[in-house]
Amino acid sequence: MKHIRIKARPNKWHKNDCPFCHKSCPAYDKHSSRPTTWRGLDWGGILVEVEYQTHRIICLEHGVYVAEVPWAYPGSRFIKDFDLTVAWFASYLPRSTTSYFMRVDWETVGRCVNRALHDLEPERSRRLDGLVNIGIDETSYKKGHKYITVIVNHDTNTVVWASEGHGKSVLEKFYKQLTPEQLSSIKVVTGDGAKWITECVNEYTPDCARCVDSFHVVEWAMTALDEVRKDIWHDACSEYKQVKKDNPCGKGRPKKDDPELAIVKAAKADEIKGSAYMIKVLCFLFDTKYHMQYIISF
Repeated sequence: MKHIRIKARPNKWHKNDCPFCHKSCPAYDKHSSRPTTWRGLDWGGILVEVEYQTHRIICLEHGVYVAEVPWAYPGSRFIKDFDLTVAWFASYLPRSTTSYFMRVDWETVGRCVNRALHDLEPERSRRLDGLVNIGIDETSYKKGHKYITVIVNHDTNTVVWASEGHGKSVLEKFYKQLTPEQLSSIKVVTGDGAKWITECVNEYTPDCARCVDSFHVVEWAMTALDEVRKDIWHDACSEYKQVKKDNPCGKGRPKKDDPELAIVKAAKADEIKGSAYMIKVLCFLFDTKYHMQYIISF
């Protein structure tokens, strides 16, 4: 495979800097005999690498580490632009898509995000400023009962807070770190029917509206519709079996006024045909037109 390898070195005044505190430290050993390479952003489909013979320094605060290089984060085998690009893609695309496009491992995407996070968002507490419409939900992230609580900003469609676990004790961590001004700015809180969400909303933001989000409205409606469909199908099936037992039919195509044919048509549940599609359309139009102001409220 064709690739470009660039030989680089840091400024001589900073060649012994600590990668964490950026202070000049005494050298611990000589330059390595084999050069270290860092992968850069591809150039027209050609692999680009940066090469340098690293050495270690001894820091009084952090200990023995490889000396800092200005083009890469500590412990990374990619240049900073590569890590920043992966982090930007990961904020808009699924991790699997990002790993495929950047030609890296699925888990490498997460490490790139962790390294570039400070540069992309040095003050993460600013996410909690100016919250007006927020959504709260929990989801499982591993096999078994391992949950994570996520809070999103509906106005920017971004995640503003997340924590392992679920329940009132976890959600209280979010509310307790908000200032009185941040609490007063929240006007709408969406979520499922969990009691612990309602209790936290009533305790910390009693003046805001507690709403059911459109996802759970559709989910509950579809579940109820499916139960109705099953009941209608079972009733029609039982009736069909009884009619078939009372009126045994002969060979050939049945007539239009045949009672068995009517029972078969009834088993199709025509009265609820297309209901699922209409529920989705109505919820989409409702959510698009009225946004967050007229959602079904508790």
